[in-house]
Amino acid sequence: MATEVDPREVEFQAQVEALRLHFLQGLPERRGALAAAWRDCADGGDESAWQRLRDVAHKLSGSAPCYGLNPVGESARALDGLLSARPPRRERAAVAAAVAELAAALEAAIAPP
Repeated sequence: MATEVDPREVEFQAQVEALRLHFLQGLPERRGALAAAWRDCADGGDESAWQRLRDVAHKLSGSAPCYGLNPVGESARALDGLLSARPPRRERAAVAAAVAELAAALEAAIAPP
């Protein structure tokens, strides 16, 4: 006996996959935003540079796991946690390691399978 496929489910899955592909296509831009914000912070950046870095991490920490990119989400959450702490942690060594981990996770997600 064949299982009947609900066309609404097929359409829903197609929409989810389209969103996932769109998200994946935007990862190189997010990687660039991470690198630019970190460069600005490392060059003695002002508050806005640190806020941009936190924003990139914060957005990725929430969205990446929704698309199956758990390593990106976990790395982004760690960086976001450092930068969102009260007071925010901005020790170059701690933040540099977290930025490098997130950049590596993004690179792995961007690389073709």
